[in-house]
Amino acid sequence: MRAGRRLRQLVIARIEDQVAALAGKVFDQALASTAYPYVTLGPSYWNDTSVTCVKARTMTLQIDLWHSQESKGACEDLTDHIAAAIEGWSDTAALTMHPATISLVRVLDDPSGNVHGIIQLEVRIEQDPA
Repeated sequence: MRAGRRLRQLVIARIEDQVAALAGKVFDQALASTAYPYVTLGPSYWNDTSVTCVKARTMTLQIDLWHSQESKGACEDLTDHIAAAIEGWSDTAALTMHPATISLVRVLDDPSGNVHGIIQLEVRIEQDPA
């Protein structure tokens, strides 16, 4: 399994384990009928950060929190909980990764009328040379 897909699986498990209000409500993609609040994993990208003898990439992943329109404060609280669960976290047993950092947290009104929280994480992942 490639590093990007494995990281997405680990992030889902981490949020569900550390943020009780979101247990069972974190998805790669959600159904239109999914009840608020819930999380989907958004866009991701990576940059080659290899150095001599170490092949690596820095991955950036967006975590999207979706909440109902009357709950901007609750959305802000949950974005803070997600950021706290991810900041400094790594699962080196599952992936050769450095501790994750949070590079952006934003809460905004979504055009749908609901509230949208965005948490962006960055993590350096070392890859097997093969």
